[in-house]
Formats: sequence, structure tokens, C-alpha cells
Amino acid sequence: MLDPFRKFLAIALTWYLVAIPTAQAQESTSTLGAPVPPQILSAHTVFVSNGGGSNYFDMFTGGPDRAYSTFYADLQKADRYQIAGSPAQADLIFEIRAVAPEVDAGRTVGYNPQLILSIRDPKTSAVLWTIRDNVRAFGTQRRRDKGFDQSVAVLLDKLGQVTGQPLSPEQVKAVNDNLRVPMAAKVFLFAGIATGVAFAAYGAYRFTHPPALPPLPQPTLPYSPLPRP
Repeated sequence: MLDPFRKFLAIALTWYLVAIPTAQAQESTSTLGAPVPPQILSAHTVFVSNGGGSNYFDMFTGGPDRAYSTFYADLQKADRYQIAGSPAQADLIFEIRAVAPEVDAGRTVGYNPQLILSIRDPKTSAVLWTIRDNVRAFGTQRRRDKGFDQSVAVLLDKLGQVTGQPLSPEQVKAVNDNLRVPMAAKVFLFAGIATGVAFAAYGAYRFTHPPALPPLPQPTLPYSPLPRP
């Protein structure tokens, strides 16, 4: 009976302990002062490539292609680049992928959902830069979709940081919040842990204190009067 709950708990713990440090490590590599390729800084025209996604993203409306469609639409609204119809017409290729690599969580498998933007040279297909972003996957369908779209927006903000574009205080906060565990996730996680502890304690109690069995019914013998002398 506890196996589904243990699976959920392992995935939640994996996300809490693994996904966030992974994102922080990725972000730290972009702040070490390494030069950004001039080709990225001078680009005006880009081709957006759909790198696909795993079946994990079926939990979002639009499935694995939601990353491509949302990123494409947001890039058009941002009006930073002219979107080309083919790689040959572009200064850069923006390849967007939605991945959820498996993470070993002991007896089960957890997942670390992320969006990955690979910036490629259209002539050589060489990767010039990579930007990662965490994807929130908590709550109802509507909340998951909203969190996904916010992750795409943060991805564009991180792209702006790479190209030297100033961000508003709200955008900076969104980027920093993406590296942290949201309070709702903390409450959800710790509530799950508390529930798991309670189940374990109850199971241990029931194992050491089995319920008393009801007394067995005594057989009734048929009435047989004694014969008179």
C-alpha cells in the first residue's frame, strides 16, 4: 500500500536535492568571466529549432512540443531578433529542448525536468552556448502549464543576461527564484515526509501490536436428557 507514496516521496526528494544544485552549478559557469562568442552578441537573425522533448512532458498541455511553441511565441513578442525561415538565412540557431533525465533515488527513479537552449552556429552546427532552466511540475494542470510558461520566460531572461541586455528587478527575481525551491513545493514536500513518517509509525505499531482475535465460538451440544433409573 505504501509503494506509490514511497515513489512520490523519492521523486520529490530527488527534485529538491538534485535538480536545484544542478541548476545552480549550471548558472555558476556563466558568471566566471568566460567570454561570450562575438557571433552571439552581434546576431540579428535566428532560426528556432525544435529539439523535441521526452514523454515526461505529456503532463503539460501540448506535450513535449510545448517548449518549442511557447519559446517561439515569446521570442516573437520580445522583438529582439528577426526569426528566419531556414538555418541558411540566420546568424544563429536557437535549439530548444525539454528533457527530464532520470536520477537514481534508491529503490525508484526520479526525474529532473529542464528546458535546454542550445545556441548553434548555422554553418557548422557547433554549440556556441547552452542555457538551462528548471521546470516546475506541481499542482493542477493549469498550475503546471503556468509554471512551464514562466520557465520559458525565465529562459529568455537568461538569454538576455548572456547577450548583455539589462533586466528589470522583476526579471532578476524570476531568474533567482528559478534556482530555489518555491515555498509551495517545500510545504508539499514536508507534508509528504510527515505523512510518510506517520504511515511508517502506524505500520510499526500494528506490526508490534497485532489486533486481538475474537474468541472462537464454543460448539453447542444437542440437549439429551438423562434416563430415569
